[in-house]
Amino acid sequence: MLTNDSWGDLQNLKSIQNVAAPDCLVDQVACGASSSFSGGQQFPTYLNVNLGTDTGVVTLDFNAYGIPDKFEVWFDGNKVIDTGYRGDTIYQTQLDTALAERGLPSETIISPPNGTATFNKTTSTQTAQIRVYAPMSGTGWITELSCPV
Repeated sequence: MLTNDSWGDLQNLKSIQNVAAPDCLVDQVACGASSSFSGGQQFPTYLNVNLGTDTGVVTLDFNAYGIPDKFEVWFDGNKVIDTGYRGDTIYQTQLDTALAERGLPSETIISPPNGTATFNKTTSTQTAQIRVYAPMSGTGWITELSCPV
């Protein structure tokens, strides 16, 4: 379970610059390992998570810490989790502006900034992808996708 104490872990993100989309970060992680980010805008960050071939319930644990970020999980070509923008609602105007600058519609911020969501992995496909949308500067987040149980 991720907590606000995990904020110090934000310094440990290992990332690979995506050559095809240089504004995006790509990271390869194992299930059960946390990934984090701190700093400027990243829209999106792609985290390719190796879930192995087992089936079962997979849990996304996330914390946006305040400045809104959105977490999606894609599996077998389908979006199986969408948290919406999670963070402090005082940032609604800034989020609306950041999305409008990208030609995107407004999305309402959901509070609290942390939580969990699940999906049921029913195939042996090994890779899921977490996409984290962080359109505002000064953001920080941490997320983890569990192994199937």
